Amino acid sequence: MKALICLLIFCCAAVAPASRAGAYPDKPIRVIIPYPAGGSGDVVARYIGARLTQAWGQSIVVENVAGANGNIGAAAVARAPADGYTLLLGTDIQMSISPHVYKQLPYDPFKDFAEVVPVVSIEYILSVPASMPPSTLPELVAFLKQHPGQYNYASTGIGSFHHLWTEWLKSVAGIEVSHIPYKGSGQIIPDLLAGRVQMAYMGVPQTLPLLKGGSLKAIATGARHRLSVAPDIPTVDETYPDGPNNAYWSFFAPAGTPAGVVAKLNAEINRILSVPEAGAYFASQGLVPMGGTSEALAARLRSDYQRWEKVIEHINFKPES
Repeated sequence: MKALICLLIFCCAAVAPASRAGAYPDKPIRVIIPYPAGGSGDVVARYIGARLTQAWGQSIVVENVAGANGNIGAAAVARAPADGYTLLLGTDIQMSISPHVYKQLPYDPFKDFAEVVPVVSIEYILSVPASMPPSTLPELVAFLKQHPGQYNYASTGIGSFHHLWTEWLKSVAGIEVSHIPYKGSGQIIPDLLAGRVQMAYMGVPQTLPLLKGGSLKAIATGARHRLSVAPDIPTVDETYPDGPNNAYWSFFAPAGTPAGVVAKLNAEINRILSVPEAGAYFASQGLVPMGGTSEALAARLRSDYQRWEKVIEHINFKPES
């Protein structure tokens, strides 16, 4: 009898975790965005969160935890319980770029997280003032080679995606153009329009209205394929293939989150992204749906990590403390 009771206790203990995982989610899910409110991460979180709530009947609570180029929010998720109820909606910047930009990170990008699913890419356009002679990327490269060191480009700060991407372009194209850092796109645009800086790689939402108004000229987009909202603009890939041409939003969970929970999140978010309405909505926001497996996301992050390592070595960038 005593042996039978022990066996029943053992069986109940073994079944409990499986039942718990099968019931996921049975309470609200917290999603941390590691940037201030008002950015494209909020757009993604609202869209995906509303549809997860429709599918699962649980609230998605979004919290912006900004600071240190996204590192503070990422660290908060790395320290959270590994139960699937705290997720990071972060970018490849936290995982593939920040390790090279900061001497000390409060997390390990490849040990402290479980990759869940890539969601959307953040598309950018390389543009110049309308008065500049070049109209294509090959023309711009040729023009800058004819005038080495005479022109400037703007970024949103030293070590930012915009900065490092343009330095990558300089390295593969063999051009000399000086870096002028700004605090944000809002400060870049007036100087770009006035010609005080001559090129900038900025998000589609900020750039497209100025292109349509004729005050800027599009050189190329960072998308892997031409954008539906701007199909006439060539991609950077058409001239320099397989570069780090865009950033992308993805979901991550703390390392150790049950595989069944990660798989359920991956499957449902992929289903949401597969609906044509999602493609149309995100395109209107300058974003392109991605989707895919957790394994593919992990592989891409590691590949991008190695690519950015080479870029940063080439430009002799010194990591921040």
